[in-house]
Amino acid sequence: MESSVENSSAPRREPLLLAGWALILFAITIALHGRHNDFPYFYHPDEGEKVHQVMSGEWNFHHPMLLLTVTKAAVETMGIAKSEQSVVEAGRWISAAFTAAAVVAFALLGYMWRGWIASLVSGMALMLHHQLFELAHYMKEDSALLMGMALTFLTAFAFFRKPNAGRAALLGMAVALAISGKYIGFAALGVAVPVLWRAKMENPGRKWAWFVAALGGAFVVANLPLLLDPSGFQQSFERELGLVVHGQGGATRSVPHAQYWNIFRDNSTPVIWAMLLVFLAARWRERAALGIHEWLVIGFPFAYALALSCSPKSHDRYFLPAAATFTFLAAMGTVDAARLLSRRIPEAGALAACSVALILSQVMSAPAPADWRTFGGYFAAFQRDDNAEFVAWIRAELPADAVIAKDSRIKLPDPKNEKDAERYSPMPQTILAKKFAADIGTVAELRARGVSHVAVSESDYGKFFLNSLRPHPSEADDFARRKAFYEELFRSGAPIFQRSRDTVLYLHPGIQLYQLSPPPN
Repeated sequence: MESSVENSSAPRREPLLLAGWALILFAITIALHGRHNDFPYFYHPDEGEKVHQVMSGEWNFHHPMLLLTVTKAAVETMGIAKSEQSVVEAGRWISAAFTAAAVVAFALLGYMWRGWIASLVSGMALMLHHQLFELAHYMKEDSALLMGMALTFLTAFAFFRKPNAGRAALLGMAVALAISGKYIGFAALGVAVPVLWRAKMENPGRKWAWFVAALGGAFVVANLPLLLDPSGFQQSFERELGLVVHGQGGATRSVPHAQYWNIFRDNSTPVIWAMLLVFLAARWRERAALGIHEWLVIGFPFAYALALSCSPKSHDRYFLPAAATFTFLAAMGTVDAARLLSRRIPEAGALAACSVALILSQVMSAPAPADWRTFGGYFAAFQRDDNAEFVAWIRAELPADAVIAKDSRIKLPDPKNEKDAERYSPMPQTILAKKFAADIGTVAELRARGVSHVAVSESDYGKFFLNSLRPHPSEADDFARRKAFYEELFRSGAPIFQRSRDTVLYLHPGIQLYQLSPPPN
């Protein structure tokens, strides 16, 4: 009798254990990813504009509204002060919450697909993934997109395994969240629609009705301002589409390009590569038994990366959904790797070794010459501020009559920017500011104007030295002029302060200060 009671209680304990694991993982992830997110709001070139939208209610619709809608609701309901720094930190906590929800969704998907070990390993590996950690620190839409895609994968699995109206509605809401995160979130339909099509229900029309109704309702709630201003939305959407097709900042590149191979390399480790290959090989051997829901999750990061490579507009953060999904699949691969190794060592030991290797590779840097980006490096990077150190150095080391020309990523007060009077304490030195220091004048012209120093950032001038980029024809002259300026500066200027461009570019943008020789008499 006792054994039958124990057996009947086990299935009831499983959902409770899973819910407890999900809550613990969410709490640890959001607490960890919210650490050191109090750096100045104006360091990131996009956050100030988002803060203004939340504070003013004047929307530009460059992205769908999920991040801004939730941030505004948090600010108003929690009594957060409507100052730039307070609002941006609230938005960053919202980003951390979105990332934590994505990590939990992947962990639950791991349980549903391959059991407890896969869930534990995928949750830990994603919680300690450096790119998820970094992007959770910005009031940006990337974490919202990741959450929507992860929830789409999870609800697609749940619906396919047990199709019903409620799960169809959950799938619709997940897709709505992905679309409301970023416009590229429409990719979630590429997962949801085939799953809905192939899943069998007695009344097929019912699943589609619930899916569409839930998608539409959730989208309206998240994006009501966008829907009430169709002309503003159209203009902004066309702007974003133009950037995707033509590139931005006066530069473009041939498509398809291989830039995202480098981004994949920088956002993964050799352990992830090995486990991913093992996972793919194992799934290929059992391909006849795979369902459409499994094929779609496996194929998503490859298709997503290929789609990104067909746009000249590129950035590491655009790769986030693919990077997270590749890491998730690698975590699934630890189970397959353990089975292979169990031919030589006990399976429990093999599983522990594979799991620990994957998780540790997320935290600890490999020895030189392989300088892998890891969670540990990013956690440390958010505790240092090269910009603040540079300002303090100038105050202490440069004479009051110094004249400094600077790039936009150099965080010194721009006398033409009224906001900078609030952002910085007064500095005796004269600051000349443009997006590129090259636009203030040639090196000879700067000397003639009495400029004594030039402060430049690799995050600004670096694009002029990338072989993969070329200027738009209309920008070719400016591109060549700016590149020539920096080449001349590096040849003739005397470097007196330098901090390398490092992880977390907004705190470590690559700062170089050159002293110019006086003009000839």
